Formats: sequence, structure tokens, C-alpha cells
Amino acid sequence: MPELWLNYGSTDIIVDLKVENLSLIENSKFDIRSNESLDQEIESIPLPDNPTFIPLDASNSTVQIISRLVSLAGSKGIPITIESSSRTRRLLSNKIQKENIALFERNSDHLLKRTKEKSTIFISKANIDPLFGYSGTPTNLLRDFEQDKMNEAFHSRVDDLPHPGEKGAPSEIANMFCQSMEAKSIEIISNNYGINNFFYGEINQSFQSAYENLNNLSLTDQQELKSLIVGTNIDSNSSSTLSTSLDLLWNSIHVLKRNATVVIISENNKGFGSKAIEKFAYGELKLEDYKKSSYFEGLEHIMFIHELREKYNIAILSSLPRYYLKDILGFKIFSNIQVAAENILDINGKSHRISIIQDPNVAIFKKDR
Repeated sequence: MPELWLNYGSTDIIVDLKVENLSLIENSKFDIRSNESLDQEIESIPLPDNPTFIPLDASNSTVQIISRLVSLAGSKGIPITIESSSRTRRLLSNKIQKENIALFERNSDHLLKRTKEKSTIFISKANIDPLFGYSGTPTNLLRDFEQDKMNEAFHSRVDDLPHPGEKGAPSEIANMFCQSMEAKSIEIISNNYGINNFFYGEINQSFQSAYENLNNLSLTDQQELKSLIVGTNIDSNSSSTLSTSLDLLWNSIHVLKRNATVVIISENNKGFGSKAIEKFAYGELKLEDYKKSSYFEGLEHIMFIHELREKYNIAILSSLPRYYLKDILGFKIFSNIQVAAENILDINGKSHRISIIQDPNVAIFKKDR
């Protein structure tokens, strides 16, 4: 009986399954770059005088790239500035303790100033995304700083379902927003074990290179699964909030058969993670309200729950109160992973193979067209 470990926030949990009951989803395309290779490519980036680095997330891979950029600038005697939004600043300060991180002010004037400067370098972890198709600097800028454009993107969708790995109207709005910016960006593709690749250049150019690379890494043969256990992306600490954990679910939902059981391993020690989920949990928002509401943080999760919780058996391991998860959100609750696995086998038979993703960033799913 193989031992399989899944991350659960600050600890790991073990899944004991017979070999004949295990279908581990892995991605042989997802190679990890060596430190030497990363350093060589970082050194090829033409740093401007007095660059301003603006990380838009607090993932380990983003911190790794920033640290290398800081070292490169230091070796050349180039003074730098690091700014970050209030959403990520505290997390980054804990990880990059030797550098002072200024607040990237959440107003249009400051954003416009930075985006017009060629010395500005935004840094983002790129991934597939259920609303935009792909996430990176353009989508992060909309989410963090452009409420009107974000609202436009949300209401430009063709339907109310997740569309990970598909370009559409929301992503086009994000790209158009960044089209005339003078700033540069670095888009990073990584998983729990390291960095696969990164792309530097004009924002839309580097973002396009990133999602093209994600397409090349995608899996297209995992379809019509009857069960799926989704682990945590440690790189971006996706287990910390329900909102970030649900992104992993929506990014893999289209490989599931109707009425399939999907289990999210999600500690959620930092709570709900978005205003929309919090308002819904506290009875201040109804599921159908997304249809007539202007966009605010996490509204897409309310939409996806409305559309999908009756089509699939969504279950979760979480430290959040049972009342919110089961009675309000409508998720099934499991006390531990073994109970979840036994429940899946009871439903599908003792010879059933349970699909498990240890690192969701490795299993990048694309629809088989």
C-alpha cells in the first residue's frame, strides 16, 4: 500500500490507498529549472536605472525571482525600490525581510504613473484562471486596482461557467487595459517544487508567452473522472483561504463526470478570503445576486457555486466552521482524508481508481477539442 502525502496548511496528511485504487495525476512535461539556469536568465534582464519592482502576489516563486533581481541589482550597484499592494505587502515583508517594501497605492494616479515608467517591472505568477482563462499581470492589475474594468470583464463573459485555459472577452479586456503601458513584467510558471519558466518583456508580450507555455504544459487526456481529490498548491499557499482553494476546484471542474465527487484539501486558516464568500456566508448575499451585482472581490465564486454545486458532489476538508461549509455553501464535510476515500469507494465500487492531484499547478487541464 503506497503512502501518499497531501499538504494541509502547516502540516501534511497521509492517504493510504491500494495501488489498484490510486490514479495519481502527474505531468511529465513540467520540468524544474536549475538555480544556475535561472541565474543566467536573470542576469540577461537589462535592468534600468533605479528600477521599481512591483510583485503582484506573494508566491514562493515570485519571492525567489525578486530575491535574484535584488542580488543582481546589488552586484551592479543599482539602487532599487520594491512596492506592493496592501493585499500582498505583509506576506512579502515576512518573506523578504532585508528589503523595505513600500505600499503600492491603490489609486489610479499612482498606477498610471508607474505603468508609464519604463523602469517599472511587475512580477506575477502566471496560471490558468476560471474567470479570465489565464492569470498574470494584466488580470492582477484589474483585480487590485481597476474596479470599473474588472466589472466590465466580469460582465463580458459568455456564460456563468468556469473557463480555465480559454481566452475570451474577460482576458481581452485585461490585455487592452495593459496595451499602452510602458512598464515591463515578469510572468512566472511554477509548481510546488520550483520554477518551470519565466518570461520578461512588455506586459502583454510576456503574458502571452506565459500562457502559450502553459498551453504546452497542459494535459488533455483526463476527462470524465468519477472522483477527484485536489491537493494544495504550496507555492502560492492556496490552502490558506477558501477563495484560493476554490480556484483550484474551478480550474479542474470540466474533467469531472456529472455527479462526480471532488474533494478539496483546504485548511483555510485565514478564513473565507474574499468579500463575496464572506457576505454569502453571513447571509448578506444570495447566490443569484451575482446576476445583477457590480463586481466585487470573489463574486465569481458565488456564480460558480450557484451553477455547479448541484451538478457535482463537492466536498472539503477544512478548519472553517461546519455550519458555513455545509449548511450555507452546500459542501459535504469529511473529518479526514481516509473517510473521504472510503466514501468515494463506497459510491463507485471497491475496484474504483481515485484520481488525486498532489500539486494542482502541475495538472494543468485543457478541454479536449
